[in-house]
Amino acid sequence: MNRPALHLAPMADVTDAPMRAMSRRGGADVCTTEMVSAEGLVRGSLRTRTLMARLPEEGPLVVQLYGGDPGGMAAAAELAEAHGGFVGIDVNAGCPVPKVLKCGGGAALLRNPALVGRMVAAMKARTRLPVTVKTRIGPAPGEVAVFDIIHAVEDAGGDGLAIHGRFASAGHAGPVDHDLLKRAVAATRLPVVVNGGVNAAADALALLRATGAAGVMVGRGAIGNPWLFGEIAAALDGAPARAAGRCAAAALDALKEHLALAVAFQTMLRRLYPDVVPEDVEARAVASFRLHLFNYFKGMPGASALRRDMARCRSVADVIEIASPLAVPRGDVP
Repeated sequence: MNRPALHLAPMADVTDAPMRAMSRRGGADVCTTEMVSAEGLVRGSLRTRTLMARLPEEGPLVVQLYGGDPGGMAAAAELAEAHGGFVGIDVNAGCPVPKVLKCGGGAALLRNPALVGRMVAAMKARTRLPVTVKTRIGPAPGEVAVFDIIHAVEDAGGDGLAIHGRFASAGHAGPVDHDLLKRAVAATRLPVVVNGGVNAAADALALLRATGAAGVMVGRGAIGNPWLFGEIAAALDGAPARAAGRCAAAALDALKEHLALAVAFQTMLRRLYPDVVPEDVEARAVASFRLHLFNYFKGMPGASALRRDMARCRSVADVIEIASPLAVPRGDVP
């Protein structure tokens, strides 16, 4: 592959196996699991193991671990490799969610680059898989940490980085710092994937052209929009940019496909982990789909009512019933 790689970002409660499969079908080259607790994995938590389950049709998959203890992260890396099915292990060194910060992981690591280095070195000693780090440019404005993180990862023998171009304190709001990302890419011999603010193919092209990165990672922009990866790939190949939006009929078809994957995935989880996965797999599949439903129809007439109507859905038939009236021709499908 001569073009930059297209990655689906790890997102808690979002990038489960059905979304990863849809993103892969839409053109993603590499997907990453939801973040997995290293402590939970080492303790043998079955609920934690469900986060590493995958569907047969998924492509290359990276598992992302979070934690604040090098020994625990190393033990979890070994367990993840033994679990099988992964092409790499990623360290979460950027998530600002309280439960991740509480254990000393995620964005808490931005203020301790040396710990990131010890973590990567310990993991590399316990697994043959590539170990990468997903991070941010710093914890807050005035505290640029990314260069120290890069050097720590390099010195520890890490295999690459994904860098979100906002400070952790900004969450997902505000501009992405292209200049700082460009400097970060230039500061290392390791491959860098850039991330942040990619909601359309034009955003991805602008980020890649500004930074010279080895790849681009798409997060929230891919929710309800698996076509985005294909649009980016086409734009990188020189195809003219397409107008934003898609027709409601295509959104409904994708919704049905995604729901079928969700039911298949919950059925598989029930078979593998009956002690922690309830019997009503269809209701669980529908519950896991609520965020995706609205985003498939976002910006289309009637979409706002889906938030209200989704609350009463308990079956696939319920979801299709409330979504079908929106499926009227409107625009071209990417």
